[in-house]
Amino acid sequence: MFRLWRSFPTMVVSGLLLGILTGGSPYYPGQVATIALIVAMTLALTEIRLEGVSVRTELRAFSHAFVWNYVVLAGIILVIAWLTADADLRSGWIVMAAVPSAIAVIPLTSIFRGNVRSALISSALLYIAALVLVPAITLSFAGFAVPPSEIALQTFLQIGVPLLASRAIVRVPAIERWRPVGVNLSFFVLVTMVAGANRNAFADPGLVLTLSGAAFARTFGIGLAVLGLASVTHRNREDRIAWTLFASFKNLGLCALLALSLFGFRAAVPAIVALFFEIAWIVSLQRLLRAKAGSGVRHRTT
Repeated sequence: MFRLWRSFPTMVVSGLLLGILTGGSPYYPGQVATIALIVAMTLALTEIRLEGVSVRTELRAFSHAFVWNYVVLAGIILVIAWLTADADLRSGWIVMAAVPSAIAVIPLTSIFRGNVRSALISSALLYIAALVLVPAITLSFAGFAVPPSEIALQTFLQIGVPLLASRAIVRVPAIERWRPVGVNLSFFVLVTMVAGANRNAFADPGLVLTLSGAAFARTFGIGLAVLGLASVTHRNREDRIAWTLFASFKNLGLCALLALSLFGFRAAVPAIVALFFEIAWIVSLQRLLRAKAGSGVRHRTT
């Protein structure tokens, strides 16, 4: 049974099925999901040490993250928006292009044995850039500007709080042993809550089918292309993980919230559909990275 909790794909798939079958928690699913993500983030961040940071190295990592997330991935999503005739759905895609990478990129980097410190710094810088980019993109392409205060709040809750909490527990002796299990269980709760809370969006099969092709392309399509590019150009494991994660994950929870508040429920459906593809991509990606890694030797992040 202990091995079950240590299997990340098993936890994600189990959470997805449980959420779809049961609807997740009837009480405060959004808050429970946020807490689960904060716990996963906190545990993942205990892995890093902030001493000896190389500004040049981290700026290089950030430049790659920015290009993949805000140039390539956002550009693809904006093309999808341009090809979408329905105004509400088009607005939903535009908001998706505007939001920064998923916070889950950081604990996923830990699970996939990448460079967690660089993932944290790149994510934090992307969220700072998002204070300008989210309002600018939504205003330019959809005619409404997202308040920067919402991005600032999410940055504090999902990056600031876990970082502070991780410094408080980093010296707990048992943390190294139990970190993988804790992150896996947190993702189990997170996926269960998210899948359950959003399963009603699939009540219109025609709409879901219409959006699924685009959601597949912007997740699996770009993810596989970038992973392949990183492999043929002989990038190291850390770069392959970072490039692929930043090129295929957007903060879809924040996207759905902003789209809903600005344009109504229909505008939030692209994010909800894409979210299920991102969950499936998480499971597939670990298997792909494991296959490419061979022995899977862990890289140091200190």
